[in-house]
Amino acid sequence: MKIYLCLLASLALISTACRQKTKRTDGQQDSTMSAPSEKASPSATAKTFYRQFKGAVAGQPITMNLIKYEDQYEGWYYYDKIGDPIRLFPQQDSTGRIVLIENTSPDDNNTFTGKIDAAGHFTGTWKNSRKRYDFDLRENNTNTVQFNVFGFSDSASLFPANPKSPVGTASSAIVWPTGGADDEVLKVIREAIAPHTKYADKPELIVKIPVDTFLRDYKSNRDDVDTNEINNGMGASWSWNTASKIQVVWNQPPLLVLEYADYSYTGGAHGNYGSNFVVIDLSKKKILKPNDVFKPGFKAALGAALEKSFRKKYNVPASEPLNKGYLFDKHIEPNENFFITAKGVVFNYTPYEIAAYAMGEINLFV
Repeated sequence: MKIYLCLLASLALISTACRQKTKRTDGQQDSTMSAPSEKASPSATAKTFYRQFKGAVAGQPITMNLIKYEDQYEGWYYYDKIGDPIRLFPQQDSTGRIVLIENTSPDDNNTFTGKIDAAGHFTGTWKNSRKRYDFDLRENNTNTVQFNVFGFSDSASLFPANPKSPVGTASSAIVWPTGGADDEVLKVIREAIAPHTKYADKPELIVKIPVDTFLRDYKSNRDDVDTNEINNGMGASWSWNTASKIQVVWNQPPLLVLEYADYSYTGGAHGNYGSNFVVIDLSKKKILKPNDVFKPGFKAALGAALEKSFRKKYNVPASEPLNKGYLFDKHIEPNENFFITAKGVVFNYTPYEIAAYAMGEINLFV
């Protein structure tokens, strides 16, 4: 549940930051009624960046891939010796400090708190309920693919003439490669971010597409709404919202890993969320699939390794069946939602895929 709440906070902060920058007045054209408008689109600014930092925590070398959009920071980091990336969620802080919460055990509450100076020096304190260490990270983009960051948000009233109308909101944030590799490699990355788009050279328009599409679909449901419920103040289930973002997980040649995270609420008891990952072999200039990485017949051996990883991560005894209070089935099969690092492979399972919603998103490192 902690992971779910952190994800919602992360996506909500992106949505808020984007709305502050792209807020429409009633006199402006509704962007969902036409193709993305170049005039109304955002651009990369000094308030947005992707950077890679290197340094140490408790004497252990780490690498952090950090994204900033407006006043929000988030990303991924890993201990170089282990190579298992850990998601970092943002937490608002009234003092102006950067606060990043790890997606690890809810009992640990592992947190980075610090500041980045003008020279790109990120210093502060890493702590949890038991330990506390100073950290010292320096920006180091050597041999990395370089990215700009773009974000956009918009909203639409379901019944504009009704002051009680529900409102749909949508936001999107993407990274866009700008250097650090040859043109052919950059083209592969851009195609992975925005497949088959006609706006291949316009990331400021690409970031608008999911927002415009969601709001257009939202408004197409007007005929299905009971307006009596709306007028009686019972239309909360029609206040739909969505948020999507693309982040850098691993950026170390020859591998680049991107995360595509989505959250959406379209009525019902709760929203749905999940992340999909793409791993790109920069040297081969291609997106990798399981058959590109593993030997034939890999599923049985990999399934056993995934089960072992799950038991370790969730403290499940070897004698206890996984389908007794944990998963839907006794065994875990590898899927195609995976990525590799220099030290291993991570498989990701979205809510409801192999376990109940309450289990959250499950990622297993082997």
